[in-house]
Amino acid sequence: MFFNASEITTNMGIREILSVVFTSAESYGEIARIILEFIRSKGTEEGRIPPWVSSTELSRFINRRLGKRRRSAAYKVINEYLIPLGLLEYREAEGKYFLSRNFSSALRRLSSSYTKWLSIYS
Repeated sequence: MFFNASEITTNMGIREILSVVFTSAESYGEIARIILEFIRSKGTEEGRIPPWVSSTELSRFINRRLGKRRRSAAYKVINEYLIPLGLLEYREAEGKYFLSRNFSSALRRLSSSYTKWLSIYS
């Protein structure tokens, strides 16, 4: 992850946010955006709060939107980036993928830790 701090704003869209997270893996960032936007739109459309999709719904979407060729890349993005980063949560017992607030919570904790560390010098 790399970013210019002065370019980070509170009004960034998902595309801009993911360009920070996936600095050197542009195709992964695009796959992440497509998946996150699908879950958000499907969840909103169905009145699911927080937005979620079933494993089956996501699998069908990936096959239809990304194709079988990019299917493995999609699941790599989900399992190696979106879930560990806290952008998605997978509940295996329910077979559902949820949009998660863990990403923003982790960034707040990181910010707090850095501020505490920095306060040693003030």
